[in-house]
Amino acid sequence: MEEQIQKKPEYANILTRFGAILIDGLIMIPFYIPIFVIMPMLEEGVEPPMFALIVFFATILGAIVFGIWNTIVRMGKTGQSLGRKFLNIAVLSGDLQPIGVGSAALREIIGRWISGMVCYIGYLNAFWDKDNQMWHDKMASCFVYYVEENYS
Repeated sequence: MEEQIQKKPEYANILTRFGAILIDGLIMIPFYIPIFVIMPMLEEGVEPPMFALIVFFATILGAIVFGIWNTIVRMGKTGQSLGRKFLNIAVLSGDLQPIGVGSAALREIIGRWISGMVCYIGYLNAFWDKDNQMWHDKMASCFVYYVEENYS
């Protein structure tokens, strides 16, 4: 029986990682449109129709639920948000497995906040780190790799 040796994939560079975040942000635009249409009515003191308020709050709730699903649940289970999937990169543990929902939540909520806290130095860390890790990657003990197109 031949032993199959799995080659470690290449670390994703910072520009590809930024592109994935940008795509994830663009995917959220449909959620923002109703918010930006209704928000001026609320600020001007005009009482919007009840339907507009329902759409406003449903859109906010939908954006939160979708954002959590895409960046925490989906990424925790598969290693990829939709933006990462599009650019063929994945957030994986050192043994090339998805990091799990708990570690994804730590990485995305607390880790990203800490990475950006002091002049975004935690994000810039990827420029000089040998593994292209940002601080939030280190907190969650994960790496961002290029993966095959049909991954997950």
